[in-house]
Amino acid sequence: MVEKEGIIREWKKREYYEKPSTIKNRKKKAMERKQQKKLRKIQSMKNY
Repeated sequence: MVEKEGIIREWKKREYYEKPSTIKNRKKKAMERKQQKKLRKIQSMKNY
């Protein structure tokens, strides 16, 4: 139940202070990874 509500994830996120620029960079990199994954998936579908 605790894990489902994301309490542990939230606690780990707030455990240490993170500069706003670090947060921004982390989110940007995550977005890039997500786009690359989507692109690879689309390209693999074209091969069939």
